[in-house]
Amino acid sequence: MITLNLVNSEKSDIAYKVSQFPDGQQTVDLLEWNKLDTYPYGVRVTSRLNSFKDLEVIICAVQAIRNLYPTREIALYVPYFVGARSDRKFAQGGVNYLKQVICPIINSLNLNTVLVLDPHSDVLEACLNNYEKMDNHLLVKYALAGIDNKDGARDRICLVSPDAGAYKKIFDVAKKFEIENIITATKVRDMKTGRILRTEIPTLDQHKELNYVIIDDICDGGRTFTELAKAIKGSRPTAKVYLVVTHGIFSAGFDDLNKLFEGIYCTNSYREIADDEYGVKTKTTTFNIF
Repeated sequence: MITLNLVNSEKSDIAYKVSQFPDGQQTVDLLEWNKLDTYPYGVRVTSRLNSFKDLEVIICAVQAIRNLYPTREIALYVPYFVGARSDRKFAQGGVNYLKQVICPIINSLNLNTVLVLDPHSDVLEACLNNYEKMDNHLLVKYALAGIDNKDGARDRICLVSPDAGAYKKIFDVAKKFEIENIITATKVRDMKTGRILRTEIPTLDQHKELNYVIIDDICDGGRTFTELAKAIKGSRPTAKVYLVVTHGIFSAGFDDLNKLFEGIYCTNSYREIADDEYGVKTKTTTFNIF
């Protein structure tokens, strides 16, 4: 399958140009469209999908291919899927962003496959045509090797589920990598406001030197994870805590995360993570997927 890589042009099998006009309109021109004659099979369009601007470029790229080859199969690979957290209508008078806004637009492109990495919500499966899900196992394997690659490493790993809702995903990881130690955190909320009052964790084994590995799909600001790390270190001050998140947004920067985590692992699905951001040396190791 030939690839049109809209994230990394150097890895694209087809050269292209993305242009933007003064009014903000974007368009895509395929500069080596005749390469599609050499590859008579499907085309994989690879892109970030962080915003409507990304979606506009995807639409232009798909239509440019279809203008030349109307029947060519097209697969879309968008590891991070914008709106996946807005999987329901949160208030009367609001909108289900995923179901009513983003997915209908992508469905209108009649793609043969839409491949998403570790999506936040299973609702995506019900809303998106020809949807395929990739798990986070390659990232976890990469992270575990970085955390501890000595003999018996699995016995020194304790996987941490941020809440009960994430437990199934963590259980699948534990089964895949034969890890027996798992704990699940509990968020204690104010019943009137829904505000998180504190994070509680089960009693930790004080007799084992364990590496506590928190796994989740998205880190936005990171407060969920810093509070969880505080709870772990509060119960066991010498604990080493690591964060593995598939999609790293890190909208609040790295100051608090650096103080509490020995290491952070993520992909570059949402953005590239610099070694030094805003004057802060990050502890982040990136698994490149583009």
